[in-house]
Amino acid sequence: MQYVREWPIRLYFFEEDGRTQARVWLKPGVSTLEAVGEALCEPGEFDVPEIGDEVAAGRALVALGEKLLRSSETDIEDLRGTAVHIDP
Repeated sequence: MQYVREWPIRLYFFEEDGRTQARVWLKPGVSTLEAVGEALCEPGEFDVPEIGDEVAAGRALVALGEKLLRSSETDIEDLRGTAVHIDP
């Protein structure tokens, strides 16, 4: 029998003066993980908000993935009693 789980993810964007910030929240159970990613439009470049959103979201999601891996390492270490490293 297949077991299916859903982890709600929320991704918000904040833009101001050529700077985009993405904040992502993941609720994989009782706890919540949060990560932030930013994108900055360089002076003289075209300010295309959609590109800033992509860069900021990508960075936020990568940061969230790293937090998930570190959390998993801690959980495994607690069970094993020895240090663990999980490669991304």
